[in-house]
Amino acid sequence: MTSSILGIRKWANAFIVDAAPSESLLPEAVWAAKRFKRKHGGLWVGGTVSVSHGGVSFSPNAVNRAVHVGLEPVEVPAADIRSVRYEFGWVTGIVVLGHAQGELRLRCFGARRLARAMAAVFHLR
Repeated sequence: MTSSILGIRKWANAFIVDAAPSESLLPEAVWAAKRFKRKHGGLWVGGTVSVSHGGVSFSPNAVNRAVHVGLEPVEVPAADIRSVRYEFGWVTGIVVLGHAQGELRLRCFGARRLARAMAAVFHLR
């Protein structure tokens, strides 16, 4: 699912539970990232979200791949998608995509519109 047949492709941040900062960063940055992860259970990672009839994918951007250890793209097949909802967020809204293995949380501008589009594509309420 590397391309979006629907044309839904946008910059977003995904909340990644397994994200870890690279130890090559400044010690202060590593400390701050580890503290945030301890407090919130993961890190927000910048990249691109794509939606197609096949599902939803999130690919970390080059900067985030450079400052985190072992980031991989996230793929959620359409058959695994159970729900989609919008949540309020300061500055950017949050799309919460429920799937068979848990949730994928995405922050982006136009989150309410993206959540509606995803619900329509995957025939969800």
